[in-house]
Amino acid sequence: MATRDGRRSRRGADERAGIPPAYEGPEALTALLARAGSPLDAGEVQGRFAEAQARGLDRSTVIPGLFPSEPRFGSPDEARRLYQNLFGLWERVAAGPPGEEAPPPPPRERPPLPPRGSLRGELVPPELVEAVWQELDALGPAGRRRADARFESSQPDLSAWLAAVELPEAGGGAALGLSLEAWAMLDRAFGDRLGPAGWRDLTELAAEPPALERAQPALAAYVAEQLENLADEEPALGAGERAQVERVVATAVAALMRTLARDA
Repeated sequence: MATRDGRRSRRGADERAGIPPAYEGPEALTALLARAGSPLDAGEVQGRFAEAQARGLDRSTVIPGLFPSEPRFGSPDEARRLYQNLFGLWERVAAGPPGEEAPPPPPRERPPLPPRGSLRGELVPPELVEAVWQELDALGPAGRRRADARFESSQPDLSAWLAAVELPEAGGGAALGLSLEAWAMLDRAFGDRLGPAGWRDLTELAAEPPALERAQPALAAYVAEQLENLADEEPALGAGERAQVERVVATAVAALMRTLARDA
């Protein structure tokens, strides 16, 4: 999918925000499929992928058909792991039998992360947003779990609020993931100036948070791009669901920015 300046978007149009392909093998994928409510095992999924690729279909049209109804997940991490495996298996099938794979492209050089807390003022620049999302995108499952744990310990009220707030079925995982990524960007920018968001602030702001486009325009552009990508993969993510996700992320950012203002 093309971005506003005509370049391809950062991630494939049918990828969920922040989920790189990582195939763990048939046993792991079969177990993940079963927990999510799919009657298929890894071998059957591989067969469907091969048939779909022979017909020139995109994986975004194939993956939803693996589930008789909306997939069930015990946690955002479990959803992420399932889609990592599905995306990884799709790439393996596309590469063909061993020995026929094209050589992998050289790794893309990531922009350097600025020192934590080095930003002056209160506006996060686009280059910091770019550096942090690439750092998070490069994390494997274990690294992502560590990032989740740091978020929960640093932001207990925000973590609890995200667990309690009403989220749409389509895009609910993205709301959680984008809120964590937004916190990671603000934490990198402001360091110890950023405090833990308070429950009272979150509940006060939730009905009508300040527009993210005005509060943090670079972060708002990142969120918008990821939701555009997700909408290509999830047709159920309509305007109402997207607005609900955006409101959750805007609330999280506004509550976090209040801690910065109090520290100033």
